[in-house]
Amino acid sequence: MHSITAAFVCYCCSEAVNFQKGTDTMETILSRRGFLRSIGVSIATLAMADSTDAVEYQAANLSNQKPNILLIVSDDQGWGDAACNWDHTNIETPVMDEIANTGVRFSQFYVNPLCAPTRSSFMTGQYSMENGMWRGPSKEREEERCISNDVTILPQFLKKAGYRTGIFGKWHLGYQTPNIPNDRGFDEFYGFLGGAHPYAPTPARLLMHNQQRYSEDMHLTDYFTEKALSFIKDCAQKKNPFFCYVPYNAVHGPLWREESQKPSGKKEWLQKYASKNIDFPRRDYNAILGHMDHSVGRLLRLIKDLKMEENTLVIYFSDNGACLMTAETKANYPGNNGPFRGGKGGTYEGGIRVPCVMRWKNKFPEGFVSDDTVVHFDIFSTVLEAAGLPVPKTNGKNPVHGVSLMKHILSRGKEPMPERTVFWELTGKIAARKGKWKLVGNVEATRGKWQQMVSELQNANLELYNLETDIGETRDLRQEHPAEYANLKKELITFFESIK
Repeated sequence: MHSITAAFVCYCCSEAVNFQKGTDTMETILSRRGFLRSIGVSIATLAMADSTDAVEYQAANLSNQKPNILLIVSDDQGWGDAACNWDHTNIETPVMDEIANTGVRFSQFYVNPLCAPTRSSFMTGQYSMENGMWRGPSKEREEERCISNDVTILPQFLKKAGYRTGIFGKWHLGYQTPNIPNDRGFDEFYGFLGGAHPYAPTPARLLMHNQQRYSEDMHLTDYFTEKALSFIKDCAQKKNPFFCYVPYNAVHGPLWREESQKPSGKKEWLQKYASKNIDFPRRDYNAILGHMDHSVGRLLRLIKDLKMEENTLVIYFSDNGACLMTAETKANYPGNNGPFRGGKGGTYEGGIRVPCVMRWKNKFPEGFVSDDTVVHFDIFSTVLEAAGLPVPKTNGKNPVHGVSLMKHILSRGKEPMPERTVFWELTGKIAARKGKWKLVGNVEATRGKWQQMVSELQNANLELYNLETDIGETRDLRQEHPAEYANLKKELITFFESIK
């Protein structure tokens, strides 16, 4: 405990020195907030982390029993819509905060700027540009935008390994056979196939149980939670390891709009934020997102009651940044992306950097904040390794890019994530990041024609940002750093040339 006390005193002293010298960057401040929060939660937690040898967190210490996997994905939850990330938010996310405090929080977790491409990436270990889901699925000509038939997705791997698999919520990876959940490795599916759906019952709200359509009167957040709870109970009774995937549609629209002021949340959820004088539409947004977080807590309580905490890996993140008020949406979506520029649909940080927390009781260290660059497709590799399955080098024609987070987490960051360049594309919006440098820009939309993308990029004028000193992406440094610009642009072009 003496080393913890000394470390804390040294930390506080260095805070004062850095503040006086003006040497802090916003990134280090954000990281330190997570560190201070973990101190506030439990000094005992820090004492354990300090006194426990890293060997205790090595992979060899994991149980031979196949762990359960609970994967929760929120919809359009911005980086600043998680209290564990951002002190200035007016929303409460106690469950996400608790997972962060008793597990791992990733300050630089990246996804795609749109729902379906992100889902395809963490399901396949690949870029959406490689697996076929470079945008949302097409209803008319589904073969144009769907996960390629030769690509195997996460539940298919897990089902072959003896897992029972269930999805409860939003699918958004296809509307027709062979691209619906039961064709892609899920034993149970309760939810909807598309990208958006009314929360409350309406004539247009038709859900599915496996391949049968039906209606249900519950608010969707409650409904998905109840079905997931039943699935977990059944798996526990039958002693099946489970993969329980809960992709809520909260806090995706439809939400309150000027022309339709009916709230999406229930009266009692709204009252909490009305008492804090938070106006519409943010009040409704907070009510929906806050209730989703509460519902995740119900799932975690059941796992605790069933005494499965030590054999359940919990992963909880958002599929893209928050949707904001834009000329394109023509609606007021009051999301919060914290200090970042842009939002859903764009490749600035606000569209692609999102909250992410994980927990595996007595396996993962507590209160660990990772500032390494972590990407959606790393979820694929992490889950496979946790389940004792090999991570394939390729999936279909293209490589698996996902890197398992297990060593990084179990070593409490002493094993860093590998340096790598990460790429994004959505309808002509482009980005690439390597270390502190990031390219952002626009080219003509190619609709999945990647060789045309290469041609467009040759003469494209992109922006260059240093994320260590400018996380708001306000100062284009292309002229000051031509070598970094040229090298990163070359890597971006080479990536699109490599897609098969």
